[in-house]
Amino acid sequence: MKRFKITFLFLSVGSLFLSSCSSDDDATVAPEAKGTVLFDMKLIADNNEVNRAELFSIDQSYDFRILETRFYVSNVEFKNTTGDWVKTDPKVLLLDIRNQGSDDFKISVPEGEYVEMRYLIGLDSATNRSFPTDFPREHPLSAFQATHWNWNLFYRFIIVEARANTFGNFVPDTVTTAFNTNVSIHPGTDEMLVKKEQTFTETFSIQKNSSKRLVFHVNTNDWLSGPGGTWDPMTENQGHAEPHDFEQTKKFGANFGASVSVVVE
Repeated sequence: MKRFKITFLFLSVGSLFLSSCSSDDDATVAPEAKGTVLFDMKLIADNNEVNRAELFSIDQSYDFRILETRFYVSNVEFKNTTGDWVKTDPKVLLLDIRNQGSDDFKISVPEGEYVEMRYLIGLDSATNRSFPTDFPREHPLSAFQATHWNWNLFYRFIIVEARANTFGNFVPDTVTTAFNTNVSIHPGTDEMLVKKEQTFTETFSIQKNSSKRLVFHVNTNDWLSGPGGTWDPMTENQGHAEPHDFEQTKKFGANFGASVSVVVE
């Protein structure tokens, strides 16, 4: 009699286990439908697009040739039509003028209708304290990107390398670079983080498995005067957030942040 009861109990528990597994399978949630947003960047001067290494002028005040322009865009969120902010993945991208026009920079966005976006130019405090050696070579925060200063200053948020001169006086590189001013500015540190928020002129729609392109326009005219103050590339041409150039680096970083706007293409 006892043997029968033990066997029955075993079968009953097994039946409950199988029933539980079946219930869990039935409750499996389908993956969230997502689309892709491709990010790109363009340099603008006097309302015209300019390319890397192309000679251009700003406000007929200065001549420029941009050699490098890179900046971090992170923590991108989109506001949907019900007023909720939706996070995207990955968290960090490093936009680079050398990759302009490519599909190298992309984020995954849940399907929906969006009216606004917000993001950081730079990195939040926790991410800024990441160790570059912890990331694979292709990651935006890896040591391969050469954006990490040191363990005191952490990451460079913006990198601008250029040659500049007063309007009409730029000496072509084929002759000599000695008479042009070397511009090298790398805003960083938590204090130079720029928070951006922009409302779309029309609803931005993301459909499952679709892709849209957003272009970050960098208006170089705004570098000369903005929320940071007036910037003179001939006298304030070096900035690496060191004590002796911290304020002028911060000034340029604020103006650079204000110069960025997003255009839907």
